[in-house]
Amino acid sequence: MQIKISRSAKKRQAARIEELARELTELTSGEIAALPTDDALKAEIRATAPLKTGSRKRQIKFIAGELRRREETEVTALTTFLADRKGSRLRQQERFHALENRRQAIINEALAAHRQAQEQEEAPPADWPSPSLEAALAALPDLDPAALRQAAGRYARSHKPVYQREVFRLLQSAQQRLDWQSAPATSPEAPDQDRE
Repeated sequence: MQIKISRSAKKRQAARIEELARELTELTSGEIAALPTDDALKAEIRATAPLKTGSRKRQIKFIAGELRRREETEVTALTTFLADRKGSRLRQQERFHALENRRQAIINEALAAHRQAQEQEEAPPADWPSPSLEAALAALPDLDPAALRQAAGRYARSHKPVYQREVFRLLQSAQQRLDWQSAPATSPEAPDQDRE
């Protein structure tokens, strides 16, 4: 099943890429040299330094366009580099958006099952097929599949945003529990938790 990406999700994704491009242009020359990317992109990032307001914005948009054409693994490597070097919030945002995408995939499958049941004039199944839910369970062992199915099913029937938020909250809680369990035992505090 193909996952539909909403227009607002595409806008958020474009804004994240542009934010990544902006942060890359704020690196020092030595940090740019160490970036996990090719020399052409490094040259474009360096070219931003002397530019002023309008032309700087255009150059950042150009770099963002270059990043959108790159492999996702390269963009992730650049995000990780920034997070490690600059204490960037980009990694945290990537995790947040990964949870959003997971939520949307589960909801899309619930909607498809609900639509199919309506077409066949049957009651929507409580245990509709959901490869996205199975993938979420594999990644997040503490996830409550019954509660997640119930919330997604309620959203499919009513389209009330409260159920969409409930699906996200369940995913986020399971992610936070996993982070807590995998935190080093010597650490006196829990790892940073994403906040909505």
